[in-house]
Amino acid sequence: MQHKKVLITGASAGIGEATAYAFAEEGCELFLVARRSERLEQVAGECRRRGAPHALWTAHDLSQPDGGTLIVQECRRQLQGLDVVVSNAGYGVVGPMVEIPPETVARIWQVNFQSGYETIHAALPGMIEQGSGHIVLVSSVIGRRAMPYSSAYCVTKFAQAALAEALWGELRGSGVGISLICPGFTETEFHEAATRTESAQVASRPFRPDTAESVARVIVDAVRRRRREVHLTGLGRMLIGLNRLSPALTARLTAWVGRRQYKESH
Repeated sequence: MQHKKVLITGASAGIGEATAYAFAEEGCELFLVARRSERLEQVAGECRRRGAPHALWTAHDLSQPDGGTLIVQECRRQLQGLDVVVSNAGYGVVGPMVEIPPETVARIWQVNFQSGYETIHAALPGMIEQGSGHIVLVSSVIGRRAMPYSSAYCVTKFAQAALAEALWGELRGSGVGISLICPGFTETEFHEAATRTESAQVASRPFRPDTAESVARVIVDAVRRRRREVHLTGLGRMLIGLNRLSPALTARLTAWVGRRQYKESH
């Protein structure tokens, strides 16, 4: 892993920040992307302290089209190469679908999925040419089984899972790996920062959360071991297994949990 050149989006906080530190401790060279320049500068400094030979950053708003392409170009220019892409940028939208207008969905699609697609599309030709590299898509357990009142977010995470599945088939034999990471509930500022509709409030947390650091360790391990898909929680794995065995039962279960959580938040 030492001196691998790693691009991480959404690197100013949460899973992205923890992943930057985890790769820094492996001696990787980092290119960090997020919107908050002051926060990125702090994270980059900490990465250098933890062992990263280079920890560069650029403040970029990935809600703007073509942002993913631009950051790959900048990363290759500054690090003189690219070995790993961690597509982690994203945010949540919570509330009933009837309260989420199409323009809100268009923005979350751009940030959570489209910008990642742009990044991967720009990074892959160079990786294929060099015969090595790895793509990490940070999805979610609800990118495999949707939950009520998270429809817009689930759509983007399902799309990431579909892209990972398709790419795994396309990239076999190329030397380029693909990993889909599916955390459950994770203790970060993500949930407090999520966009909420008029009727949606912060719900109680029904399960013990993962930490951003534990997710980051899984990401580094997935790159090292070239793992195709990783579900971090036992509950998440159980949900996906149950969905395969009985989709109808799983649908009723997730509907009950989602409605209960939504009602408890009011």
